[in-house]
Amino acid sequence: MTASLASVELESLSRESETYRARYDQDTTSTSIAVVAAMANILGVDPLELDQLYHTINTDALDKLGQVQGTPDGAVDISFPFEGYAITVSSDGVVALSPPDHDRTCVRDTGVTNE
Repeated sequence: MTASLASVELESLSRESETYRARYDQDTTSTSIAVVAAMANILGVDPLELDQLYHTINTDALDKLGQVQGTPDGAVDISFPFEGYAITVSSDGVVALSPPDHDRTCVRDTGVTNE
């Protein structure tokens, strides 16, 4: 599991919204592992110290998101809470994590913003 965790990199932090953006390699890392790795990086803890992600969301369904190539309208996003953060995962290999007081996290290439 450690090798997969290494392929998730925090790219940016929007100081205004306190939202972190991480990109992961969809060819080598499952979406669920990317979420756990990004959260562990942000919190500065071992991934095994986090709650089990499958208690929050169906991880098999989440992992299939990484296999979706998007739609004619763009990438497919899914949002859910985990470890006190609002998580938004995009089918283009981006995970955005923001504190729960933010209504919606946007993970588009233009950066992380609240809408």
